[in-house]
Amino acid sequence: MTQPPNAAPAAYGAPGIATADGFESTPQRLRRTLKTRPAEGPVRRALGTAGNLFRGDDYPRRLAEAAAGAQVPVSTGRRIAVIGSRGGAGKTTVAALLGAVYASMRTDAVTVLDNAPAGGTLALRTGASDAPSLDAAAEQLARRQPSSLSDLAALLTQAGPGNLLVTGRRGTLPRPAADGAASALLLAVSRYCPITVLDCGTGPDLPATRWALSQSHLAVFATPASVAGLEDAAAYAAAWRRDPALAAKPLLVVVVQTLPDGPFRADVEARRLTRAGIDAVGLGYDRHLAAGVEISLGLLARRTRLEAAGLAAGVLARASS
Repeated sequence: MTQPPNAAPAAYGAPGIATADGFESTPQRLRRTLKTRPAEGPVRRALGTAGNLFRGDDYPRRLAEAAAGAQVPVSTGRRIAVIGSRGGAGKTTVAALLGAVYASMRTDAVTVLDNAPAGGTLALRTGASDAPSLDAAAEQLARRQPSSLSDLAALLTQAGPGNLLVTGRRGTLPRPAADGAASALLLAVSRYCPITVLDCGTGPDLPATRWALSQSHLAVFATPASVAGLEDAAAYAAAWRRDPALAAKPLLVVVVQTLPDGPFRADVEARRLTRAGIDAVGLGYDRHLAAGVEISLGLLARRTRLEAAGLAAGVLARASS
């Protein structure tokens, strides 16, 4: 069924709300359970704590250094487009994770925009299921220009820490009018928010994705740690260098480990891509991230928290260069 223009994005089932027959649906029950389950079980956390008593642990220092990189002042708004070539690559996970890390480590406002047509889940991953679509927010802005950060926040939805602003999946406004209105929204967002992350639809050549790339200072290409995913990364990096409209824009490949015991390790494959001349970093498997629910940084594994902080610092440095 075609969604009418300006229609609000379809709501996600709220956990804990009974269905017509008085019971939770299976997705509701699983979401309620998984959103509070930490990446590491109690036994592993206890063993890790006990082990740290008998060996030097530089984890706090490394985490502080990575956090400092994500907190550097930004003079003008930096926009980061997160793209991917296939579903399940971890694209929305990377976008939501970047938004959560920046918002938790900075005092200024951070925005994450769902630029995926129809099927985006960024609002779900950030815990803002009722966020208006990007196109709906852009239409509101066309009628009333924000004169302050509070005015801008009223057009979007605040999530997580109060300084994280979110939009839901893109609506169905016709192009190019939609992109013109979205560009005006992006300009207003950059005026008040030093960092904006755009989660794009699957397929780098989608019109909405090309628009986001034209507006961004950095592209982050999320790809799974698999044979097909690594081939995608190499092929897309080569095509990127040949594209006159993109070659001058930095591209960072994030290799995402989507399986706990897969044949590839994300960090190892990222180093292999780097040796081949492709700027790449790895994001290892994390049970909390893999659950596909709202991201809570406190539930991530220690290793993942360090990787996420380092990723956020590296992305900001590249977008600011």
